[in-house]
Amino acid sequence: MLPQTLLFDIDTSEIARLQAQLSATSDQVAAAYDRAMKRTAVTMKSRSLALMRDGMDARSLKAIRKRIHTYRSSFGIRKAGQGMGELKLWFGLNDISLSALKGRYSRIGTRSNPAGAAFTSGALGRQDHHDGFIARVNNRRSIYGRKGRSRWPVREKKAAIYDSLHAEIEDDIFAELPEVFMQHFTTDLKGRVAANDLIRTRQHSWMKHV
Repeated sequence: MLPQTLLFDIDTSEIARLQAQLSATSDQVAAAYDRAMKRTAVTMKSRSLALMRDGMDARSLKAIRKRIHTYRSSFGIRKAGQGMGELKLWFGLNDISLSALKGRYSRIGTRSNPAGAAFTSGALGRQDHHDGFIARVNNRRSIYGRKGRSRWPVREKKAAIYDSLHAEIEDDIFAELPEVFMQHFTTDLKGRVAANDLIRTRQHSWMKHV
């Protein structure tokens, strides 16, 4: 299966409303937007890692980290309603080696008349490999299949994860991102405006005593 990329455009109408409400400058909005994009990328990558780990019963996050990447395009502050930039999340949903997953291996058929091997996990269910066999290769127990007619070489079998994860990623991550971004943006912008107001108050107080 091909990797999946989700592209998010932030609606700027809410940003414009908040800017007017706080009397924030364009520079403050630009800085808060940039910081919020960075923090949103970190937040959503963390949530995506947890979702993918649980969704495929991964043994560790190491096998998943390289399957998630975030990208940000350059942006410019524009009129309300127009795009200010993009946040792109890339998910590698191609098949994954069975040894990277929690699960149980079982023989299909009998020892004298084998018909393959099966992998079963709580998240992915059962996946049969009728040309596979259970073995330990390089200290890695898994299901393997021969590349040709000879005994060697062998190749570890993989589990399909696309069907199990792609809808969940779209429904959960896509739905959460706008709210997560606005939380980061609102917190940062309020902080910048408050800090600037404090500086102005102190400067005004200082001028009165000069």
